[in-house]
Amino acid sequence: MKSASPYYAQSSGNTFYFRSKIPSDLRDHFDGKESFKISLKCAIKSRSSKVTKSLHRIVSRLYDQIRQGMKELDIEEIKEILRVEIRKQILHAHHVYEGTNRWEEEGIKLSLQTIAEKESNLKETIKSDLRSYQGEVDEKLDAILQSLDIQSNRNSVDFKRLRNLFIDLYLMRHDWMRELINQTGKSDDDFKKDAQTKLGLELFPELSDHPVLSQSNTKTITVSEPTKTSISPLSSHASDEILSVSASTYFQRKKIGGKRIKEIDSDRNIVAEFIEITGDIDFSLLTKKMVSNYIDVQTKLPPNRRKSPKYRDSSIQDLVDLNLPEDKTQTPLNINKKLTKLSAFGNWGVKQGLISANPFRDMKLEVKKSRTQRQPFTLAELKKILKPELYLDNTINYSHPIYKSGGVKNGLPYYWVFILGIFSGLRTNEMAQMRLEDIKKESNIWFLHVEESEQTRVKTLNAIRKVPVHPQLIDLGFIDYVSDLRQRKKDRVFWELTKTRDGYAKHLSRHFNEKYLRAVGVWERTVKVLYCTRHTFINALYQNKVDENVIKALVGHEKEFTMKHYGGEPFSPDRLLQEISKVTYKGIKWDRLKI
Repeated sequence: MKSASPYYAQSSGNTFYFRSKIPSDLRDHFDGKESFKISLKCAIKSRSSKVTKSLHRIVSRLYDQIRQGMKELDIEEIKEILRVEIRKQILHAHHVYEGTNRWEEEGIKLSLQTIAEKESNLKETIKSDLRSYQGEVDEKLDAILQSLDIQSNRNSVDFKRLRNLFIDLYLMRHDWMRELINQTGKSDDDFKKDAQTKLGLELFPELSDHPVLSQSNTKTITVSEPTKTSISPLSSHASDEILSVSASTYFQRKKIGGKRIKEIDSDRNIVAEFIEITGDIDFSLLTKKMVSNYIDVQTKLPPNRRKSPKYRDSSIQDLVDLNLPEDKTQTPLNINKKLTKLSAFGNWGVKQGLISANPFRDMKLEVKKSRTQRQPFTLAELKKILKPELYLDNTINYSHPIYKSGGVKNGLPYYWVFILGIFSGLRTNEMAQMRLEDIKKESNIWFLHVEESEQTRVKTLNAIRKVPVHPQLIDLGFIDYVSDLRQRKKDRVFWELTKTRDGYAKHLSRHFNEKYLRAVGVWERTVKVLYCTRHTFINALYQNKVDENVIKALVGHEKEFTMKHYGGEPFSPDRLLQEISKVTYKGIKWDRLKI
C-alpha cells in the first residue's frame, strides 16, 4: 500500500501551491475528499520545489500515523502543521539569501546574558529550595513516563536517580547553549525544533504546533486609534516565569490532571494569542491595563480567524489594521469566553506565587441581554412546527410545496430528531451521532446513553450521562424504530447522515433551520433554530419545578452533587424517569403524528 501521495508545486498567479492527493484508503477518513492544496507563500520555482519535498515527507508520515491510529487529524489540522513548516522554510531561505544566518552581535550578547541569568537563578533555587525544585522535576518526569506507559514510583531508588540525572542535565544545558550560540549562531530552541521535525515527536510541548509560545516574542500590540495600532518593544526577561514557560507548565499539569486534550489545545490557543498580543513577559509584570489593551485588540479581530481561509495566514497586527466593521468582528460573548479561560490561567499564577493578584478578574465586557441568544420554542410555535400534515410531509414524504429541493431517500432522521430533542434535551450533534448501542434498557427503563467513544464525542466530561426515553417517544414508536434498525444491521440511529468536520448534525440543522422552520414562520437566525429543542426541554423542566440538580444530571451541566465526584449516580432510574415524564406539551396532536 502506498504511504505517499503525488505532490507538486502548481503556479497560481504569482504564487506556488503544494497539492497532496489523499490516498484512496484514507478518503473516508477525510469525508471523501481526494486532495487538498496549500499556498507556499513563494513565487520562486526552485524554492517552491524544495519546500514541496519537505511537505511531502511530513504529509506521508502523517498519513501513516493516521492509518496506524496514532493520530486523529482532519485536513485543516494537517494544513496548520504544514503552515508551521512553510514559515520555518521561508525564514530559513530569507536568512540564507540575506546572509543573516547568524545573529547580530547584540542578539548574541543579549542571549548569553539571558542564559547566565537563567543559570544563576536555577543554582540559587537549588541551593535555597531544593525540595520544591525536586517536586517540579518529579512532575515533569511523571508526565514523560506516563506518556510512555511506564509506571513510576517517586519513592523508588531508580526514580530518585533519574531525577538527579535530570537536574544535572538542566545545569549542563546552559554550557551547551553557550557553545551552540558561540559556534553556530543558533539558539537552543532552533535545535529543539530541528529535533522534533526529524524525529516526528513532540519532545518540547512549549514548541509544538503553537508557534506563538515558542517565539521570543518581545512585542506588544496596542490600539491607539480606531483605525490604527502601534507596536512597542518590551524588554526581554530571563526569568523561567515568563508567560510562555508558565503556560507550558500550566497545560502540562492540566494534562496530568486528566483534562481532555481537545479542551487543553483550545485553552492553549487562547493563552498563546494573549502572549502574541501582550508580549512574552514575566507573569509578575501583567497588569489590568495590559488586559484592557488585549480586549481592545480582540474587538477588532474576526471570529474563528484560525479556521478562516481569508484570515488564518494574517498576523494579528495585519487584522487589526484592516479595521473590520463591527458585524465582522468577534462578539462580546466570545471575548468573555476567552477572558474566562485567561482568568483561570491567572488564578493558577496566583496560587503558584507568580503574581500577587489575578489581572483578568472582573475584566469581562458588559453584555446586554438581547434577542440574539437562543430561546426556547413557545407552545404556539411548537404547534406550528408539529402541525401533522406539515411535519410529516416535510420530514418523511417531502411532498409539500414548501419543500422544493427534494428530499433524501429516507427522511426518518428528520422526523425523529426534533421530537427527540424536545423530550430529551440532547444537543443536536449528540442526537445525530447516537449509536444503536447507546440505547439500553436498565432496571426495566429505556435510556439514551450519551458517551464518548472512537465514533462519538461529547462537549465536556459533564455531558456524559443517561437520559430516560420519554414515554411519549416510546408511544410514537421510537424504540420500535431502533429495533428495526438493529435487525437491518445498522450501527447508528440516524445512519443516513454523513459526517463532516463538525460532526453529523450539519445537514440536519440546515434542513430545519433554513427550510422547514423558515417555511412555517418560526425560524429566526441564532434565536429560533433546531438547537433550541434543548432549551425548550430545559425550560419545560423548570416550569414543572424539577429539582435543579436533576436538571443538571439530565442535560449534562456541571453537577453540584458530591456523590458524582466519587463515581456514583445521585439519582435513581425511577426518579429520573418520574421527573422527565413531567415534560408535556399540551395541545400537540401526537396521535396524528404517529408513523
